[in-house]
Parts: sequence; C-alpha cells; structure tokens
Amino acid sequence: MTDEPDSRQDPDETEPPSETEFSGSERAFVRLTFWQTVLSLVGVFIAIVALYAALTESEATRKQTAAAVWPFVQLTISDHLSADGAEFRISLTNAGVGPARMRAMRVLFEGIPLHDWHHALELVGEEGTHRLGQTYVSRRVLIPGETIDMVSTMDRVLVGKFLESLARPGNSISYCYCSIFDECWVIDSDKDLQTPDPVEECPDFGDEAFGS
Repeated sequence: MTDEPDSRQDPDETEPPSETEFSGSERAFVRLTFWQTVLSLVGVFIAIVALYAALTESEATRKQTAAAVWPFVQLTISDHLSADGAEFRISLTNAGVGPARMRAMRVLFEGIPLHDWHHALELVGEEGTHRLGQTYVSRRVLIPGETIDMVSTMDRVLVGKFLESLARPGNSISYCYCSIFDECWVIDSDKDLQTPDPVEECPDFGDEAFGS
C-alpha cells in the first residue's frame, strides 16, 4: 500500500480571512454607522424646526386673540356754559373691541388728589350732593361701546366754578385698565390721550387714589 498525503486539514489550522475581505467588512460597517448618524441628525433638525414652527404659530395665535379683545378706554370732558344752559361732564368710553377692567385712578384737582367728587364740591366752596351726578368707576368692567359719566352736573354755579378751577394748572386724571388677558395700560390726561402706555401691572396710587 502506498502512503498518500492526507488532504484533510485540521480545523485549528484554517487560514484567517484575507486582509482584503476584512477591510471590506469594516468599510461597510463604517458606512452604515455614518448614515445612521446622518439620519439621527436629520431627525433632530426636523424636530427643532417643528418645535420652532409650533411656538411661532402659538405666539401669533396669542397676539391675534389678544387683538380681538383689545380694550381702549377714552376720556372725554364736555362743558357748556351760556345763557341757554350749563353742563359739565367727565365721561369714560370703551372704544375698543374687548371688555376693559378698570383698576386704578387718580384725579388731581388744582394739584390736590381727590378722594371722590364730593371732595371736589368742598374744594370749590359748595355743598349739596344732589347737585352732582356721579358713577362709580373703581373695579368696574366696561363692555365695548359702553360710556359712563364719572361726574355730571347742570347746575350753573357748579359748572362755572369747575370751569374756573380747570383753567388753573394742576388738574389731571390718570387711570389704568386691563384686558381679560391681564394686559394693562395707563392713560394720563397730561399726555397723549390717544396713546395708552402699556404696563406690566396697574400702579398703586396709594393715598392719592381716587375712590369713586
């Protein structure tokens, strides 16, 4: 019998994969990891854009809603004194499109803070509250288009004295009102009555606050 070489290989002697095959697998793995990273970054970018769009839309919606209920409280002073009659009236009108919540007011009469309109009678040397009509304003809500007369009189003597006092310096009315969203504005008759100043909250006039 002729001895022939054994063609079987020992499993432990199997040749390792070639350098070319190993490098190709590695490159495939790197490519896969790269695209996974790209897709993750794209997902994060899309999420950020979507969040920004949502916040922008929410802010725009809030502004539109606030504009739809924007109040604007106008001050009007009417006076008339002639042989035919006499009238003095101070009115507030909500010319806006939303309710106005009256929050604070200060009335200076010849530099003196008024507590109410009866106090004004005393300052002009008159008495008799029946001669003076008044409407309470503090903590009142004015609906759109509503007008209230803070004070009014057709008493000729009172009208004359009020007009004399108003012709002197030191007279002003300041008031603050808010919308239903707690956006607040202050108007001062010494400034532009058509341009309310927005404020974070209504001022506390303290001892100078008008109580009516």
